[in-house]
Amino acid sequence: MALDALQIIAYLYGREVAERLRGRDVKIERNKAGRIRYVYVDGKLAFVLRNNDGYLLPTIYGAQFLDRGVAISGEVPEYIKQGRNVPAKYVRDVSGQARPNGEVAVTDPAGAVIAVGRLLYSRRELTLGRGYAVKVRESLKGASAKRTEPPQ
Repeated sequence: MALDALQIIAYLYGREVAERLRGRDVKIERNKAGRIRYVYVDGKLAFVLRNNDGYLLPTIYGAQFLDRGVAISGEVPEYIKQGRNVPAKYVRDVSGQARPNGEVAVTDPAGAVIAVGRLLYSRRELTLGRGYAVKVRESLKGASAKRTEPPQ
């Protein structure tokens, strides 16, 4: 059952991410048409299906399994935890797997995931230090209000 979700995750985020999830308890919630809607890992919501294109988007918990990330520096983590976008001038490092318009985990200087969102620029464009680097889709503040357990 969970094999099809792992195959989609391997396609979107890489085989390494699917291998990390293989030993865990992966459950899928489907909609009325039988399509994947939510993917739970160890009882926590990890991926949500975007309706318009079928892309599995990671939640804060699911972003912990990704290899694609943006590390930030300075005093900006408190603002990002509130759901604000990441300014390019505070980006300290971008992982090699991160691609423009792809989903990335945003980590604070300690390495903890504080948000997840879409990387807006390439690595080279980020060196300019202008504009927003990541459009935050979910942050720590917003994550606590959402459902985390699969329905019984």
